[in-house]
Amino acid sequence: MRAVVAYRPGDFRIEDVAEPARDGGAVIEVEAAGVCAADRMIWRGDGPWDLSFPFTPGHEILGRVAWVDDLGAERWGIVPGDRVTAEVMVPCRRCRLCRAGRTNLCRFGTHLGSGLPGAFAERMALPPEAVVHEMPAELPLAAAALVEPAACAVHAVRRAELEADDVVVVAGIGSVGAAALGVARGRCRRLVAVVSSPERAEVAFALGAHDVVDVSSCAPAEAVDALMEQGGGAGPDVFLDCSGSTEAVELGLAAVVPGGRVVLYGVYRAPASIDLNVVAEHKELDVRGGHLAPGAFPEALELLRTGAIDAERIVTHRHPLDGVVAALEPAPGAGRLKAVLVP
Repeated sequence: MRAVVAYRPGDFRIEDVAEPARDGGAVIEVEAAGVCAADRMIWRGDGPWDLSFPFTPGHEILGRVAWVDDLGAERWGIVPGDRVTAEVMVPCRRCRLCRAGRTNLCRFGTHLGSGLPGAFAERMALPPEAVVHEMPAELPLAAAALVEPAACAVHAVRRAELEADDVVVVAGIGSVGAAALGVARGRCRRLVAVVSSPERAEVAFALGAHDVVDVSSCAPAEAVDALMEQGGGAGPDVFLDCSGSTEAVELGLAAVVPGGRVVLYGVYRAPASIDLNVVAEHKELDVRGGHLAPGAFPEALELLRTGAIDAERIVTHRHPLDGVVAALEPAPGAGRLKAVLVP
């Protein structure tokens, strides 16, 4: 079969590779694979992970079951022909964190699309320990392909513990940030997006933001003032960063109201320089991390099914497997929001 093999940053090749072994779990025919910002970091070589090359990337997975063993059929409730997705983390299912339901933090598991072959291929294996979810057969491809980043958005918003009267800021309108607007819309009093271009501002309004702050057209101090005004002069209650930008984190810490919540749901290429007295002495902030999407896939599927998360607007580009480099390289202009590979 054909698959993308990552040999090193900047060296991804389409090759004929061995078929996935049918020795446990399931094998799926890949229907689509989302291209994540993390995939682009692997391509550029500026991610924070220690990866063992070569491997087949692709952790945003959509496929149909070609084969499943008895244990997998019982554990996941699937049969050949079913449409499925899988969570990125393949947990050990035995450790303290797994037993507590925090499988995203398992330290003994591995990841699809790096530690194990991923979905940038015609077919892929799902090991017996994988967390697999059946997908509605009628869900359009764009929505079905977006379920993993949508689930990440659900987890990020859950980490923020929104209240109905909150003013909420989402920074970074990539696929997770865009989906987070759909998750948060209707759960707070006011929803504001921090964007870096007029094109992203237009997308944010279309996805439900009440207002935007475009940091490409104002100085950092002006952006802080603008966000504080969104919260009646005191600042927003929640700042949710999906950008992976340390500048955005610094903006959020400066703008958020005392006693507010800051959720970091990005992959950061450089350390941030922050004044810990802002977190403690001056503001008593809750600063929370977010990683992957434990328990969030069912809610994400429902939000995609109902259109609360507008997948057709978020998924802007589709590429064949041979077009993987075009999907990874910077797109001309600001029109690309989310690319998927369709093997």
